Amino acid sequence: MAKTPSFISSARFLILSPMILCSLVFLLPGIGGGEEPKGERVVLSLPEIIDMAITKSPEVGEVQSEIAGTKSDLEQVKAAYFPQLESTALVGPVQKANEPLIVNGRITDPSPSLSVSGITYFGRLDLTMTQPLYTFGKLSNREEAASRGIKAKESQLDEKKAQIVLRVKELYYALVLSRAGLAAADEAGNFFDEAGQRMNRLLELSSPNVRENDLYRIDAYRADTLRSRAEAEKGARVAYFALKSFIRLPAGVDFDPAEKTLSMQKEDLAGLESYIQEAMSKRPEFKQLAEALAAQESQVKAATSDRYPSFFAALQGSLAGAPGRETLYNRYIMDDFNHTYAGVVTGIKWNFDFGISKAKVDKMRAEYDKLIHTKAYAEMNIPIQVTKSYQEHLEWRAAVDSYQKAATASRKWIIAALSDFDMGVGTADEMLRAIEKYGQNRGKFLEALFRYNLSMAELEYAVGLKTW
Repeated sequence: MAKTPSFISSARFLILSPMILCSLVFLLPGIGGGEEPKGERVVLSLPEIIDMAITKSPEVGEVQSEIAGTKSDLEQVKAAYFPQLESTALVGPVQKANEPLIVNGRITDPSPSLSVSGITYFGRLDLTMTQPLYTFGKLSNREEAASRGIKAKESQLDEKKAQIVLRVKELYYALVLSRAGLAAADEAGNFFDEAGQRMNRLLELSSPNVRENDLYRIDAYRADTLRSRAEAEKGARVAYFALKSFIRLPAGVDFDPAEKTLSMQKEDLAGLESYIQEAMSKRPEFKQLAEALAAQESQVKAATSDRYPSFFAALQGSLAGAPGRETLYNRYIMDDFNHTYAGVVTGIKWNFDFGISKAKVDKMRAEYDKLIHTKAYAEMNIPIQVTKSYQEHLEWRAAVDSYQKAATASRKWIIAALSDFDMGVGTADEMLRAIEKYGQNRGKFLEALFRYNLSMAELEYAVGLKTW
């Protein structure tokens, strides 16, 4: 009994790979199904799709907003170096008052008694302009922390873009692969049609090297091939709508990938150690961690500075007036409702608490230690990731060469088997086995091409190369 062609299982793996489907379902909410919409159609290359995905990504926009917020923190710290003006204006009712008189050696108050007619109003403006002189690093450390925080967020933005590039490439390669799988399934179906035609012709001639049940075997192969094609078509539609959703293409616009099939470009790979060293210097995560560590260190210093005093200079002034109240010009007696004065002072401000500041410093140091451990974890795991991607790329590059030769050879086998069958020296079994083997090698060749391109994208991501 003949086996079901392994091309079918290969095609199912290619089109409905769990990794691809997980990416489509969990990374891209709101994916629709059904027929591809009809309308304007454009051809988009992979770089164009990557640019559209990055430009329209809400994840990128989120990080950009965080960068804007961090820049605002830096501007606040810088502004703290300049004088700060505080003003208070008051308006309210007050009792009328006359200047005191001395009668018979006694001070008497000639002011009117408290009544409605004895009430007036007053206005007062108090101004205090404070200039920091020395703060033991409260401002400089926070300025450094904010500057480093901006750089850390910018590295996080690069990391987010790199993740988007990797996901777009995965979806793009899956779409191209799915359509190539459709073509391969159609080609296999054509071979079965041709084999059936030849068998029918020989059956009509009562040829001894063909039997009626050979036609049944073709029908069995065809059923699974048709199912495989339907699954490939479903995979192509899912990949198409997923990628369209990812790049936010308008509903009335369709697209086709610029590539009709996946290809292999044999690049000259450097040594593994050089890629590892490159990753240690170029990976956005390392840059982000380095800046985050420096920022957190400055935060620790700033929190420590809060336990020390701050020296400042201040310009203080006050202006107050109230109609109906006479002014008493006496430098020893201050009238809160009728006066004018200004002066420059220097001072010291020192906040004391019972353990609150120390606890804040301890928390900052704990967060700094956490970043140290995170950096150590990255230094341990990223080389493993680079090594895995590097070795997988080498594996699939060899597999592409191997299965390409095998597919070419098995296709020639089909042609020879068909010719032998026509001449009466070949058998139906030989012809079907050739078609089966070609389907198997063709499917593995397409799989190897997909894995080759995807492993290259993963290697570029692992190393930290900017491909956008």
